[in-house]
Amino acid sequence: MQCRSHVAQLGRLYKEFQGAGAVVLVILGDSPERALKYSQQLKTPFPILSDADRAVYHTYDLEMAFFLQRTASLVIDRAGVIQYIQRATNPLRWLQECHELVDIAAGLEKTR
Repeated sequence: MQCRSHVAQLGRLYKEFQGAGAVVLVILGDSPERALKYSQQLKTPFPILSDADRAVYHTYDLEMAFFLQRTASLVIDRAGVIQYIQRATNPLRWLQECHELVDIAAGLEKTR
């Protein structure tokens, strides 16, 4: 449920992300079929990718914390360098963080 809140907020801000020159991707730690179903259910304007073996989750230390799935948001510049990473389990933090992501992405676009 918490992931849905985060993805929904990204969807609400999608036009702002586009205006900042950002590409939005969501990575779901599940099968390709579940990722597609999730995308269809939420009607996301951006792709939801599958991480069936959870390699990305392991790389960014996104294992369960206190029975809640940890999530992360990253801003990666065009050179592939991570400029921002925030891990969270609190959906209220995600709502604030989404605005931070837009601002960071817009700042990267201006320096380009």
